[in-house]
Amino acid sequence: MNDLHLIYVVPDLIKLTKQVTIREQLNLFGLLSYMDNNKITFTSDRGANILKALKSPSPSKHGEANTVLSDLPPKSEEVLKTITTSKKLVKYVKLAGLNENIEERGGVALKQECVIRWLSMSKMLESVDASIEHIRFILSSKSSKSQRYFKLNNINIDALKDLIGLLSEFKNVSSLVQTGTRPSLHMAYICINKLERHLSGTDVNADGENIDIYDRHEGRIDLNKANQLFYVSFLFQVLIFFRKRLIQLLKCMFTFDDKHLAAAILDPLYRKLTFASTYSKSIDHLYIREQLNDILGLSEQHKSMEDQFTDPDDNSGTDDIGPTAMITFKNDELERYLRMNIEDIYKQSNPLKFWHDHQNKFPGLSLLARRLFYIPVTSAGVERQFSLARLTITQCRPSLAPDTVNDVLFVRSIQNALDSKPDFFL
Repeated sequence: MNDLHLIYVVPDLIKLTKQVTIREQLNLFGLLSYMDNNKITFTSDRGANILKALKSPSPSKHGEANTVLSDLPPKSEEVLKTITTSKKLVKYVKLAGLNENIEERGGVALKQECVIRWLSMSKMLESVDASIEHIRFILSSKSSKSQRYFKLNNINIDALKDLIGLLSEFKNVSSLVQTGTRPSLHMAYICINKLERHLSGTDVNADGENIDIYDRHEGRIDLNKANQLFYVSFLFQVLIFFRKRLIQLLKCMFTFDDKHLAAAILDPLYRKLTFASTYSKSIDHLYIREQLNDILGLSEQHKSMEDQFTDPDDNSGTDDIGPTAMITFKNDELERYLRMNIEDIYKQSNPLKFWHDHQNKFPGLSLLARRLFYIPVTSAGVERQFSLARLTITQCRPSLAPDTVNDVLFVRSIQNALDSKPDFFL
């Protein structure tokens, strides 16, 4: 019984220890009261220890997040074999130093997949696809042992290309959210909607035309009718399974926070939340108004029951706002912002320009926008700074003072900003 009891006690003690550590660090900077009042936003990857300390459930604990190999359709195993063979191939090419030979023949050097690198799987498959014929030629000149070891026929070219197409939007989304030079919290709304449409087959290209999920790459026009029917059947069994699985995981592992949609509303490009449900819009309008009341000190405005249900001003035009009209206060900044005509000059990737120029007209919303857009959508920017710090504090300079490290990183970040945008401070 004692052993069984320890199974439940030890994790709780670990959580408590981590919570104490976080609180001690926040207290050093006078931020403890903000945590107690739920005014601190923690941005972290889903596997970090901080999630345990904050008692946030791990997505891996959801039953939907686990796949049993026996549940896979037969053709799906062939796709998995394509991936594993590609990994072995890349490892061998690197160890044998064959990348130089591949490049001499006009191919692309193979890139190794790493589980902690977001884009490495996609880049690995793309490099194998671009150089597969060069690899066949080079391996054919090697010993028969290496040919037997790899069995390049295990790499199904069509499956390889379809995997690249399937992962393409994940690569694009990952690149987008890792920005460190502009606000990114609102990008959760953009990226999740993009991935859902990509996986469900309702995505569109740059010209606004629907993308056929069976036409992700070229090279199929030479197929005869029988082979084409077989190929579509193959795709149905394989790609549709993986697409459904990815949609399931996406919904299981990610849910919109009020702050995500609030940030999207406060970006002039997405303020109408066209791709969100009416319910989500109503809830987030309510969230923004609650934040405005807190900012402007209006929380006590409606003390009595009669005041709570008074009509807004006659010229406020709230008849078509929907369920949120009943909570609209007089001089509602959100309502005026949603109804105003916004000049094209403000419809850009950085929404802070708009709020800087309209802070007198929308004092509460501009402050809320600054608060929300300070929150990064991912921890990639912070992790990048830690990587730079590791490269700065080397064996030759192990005794650098913390202030010196901060100054070096600050100067480098400013230099990077100026390199990408020379008029950054103008």
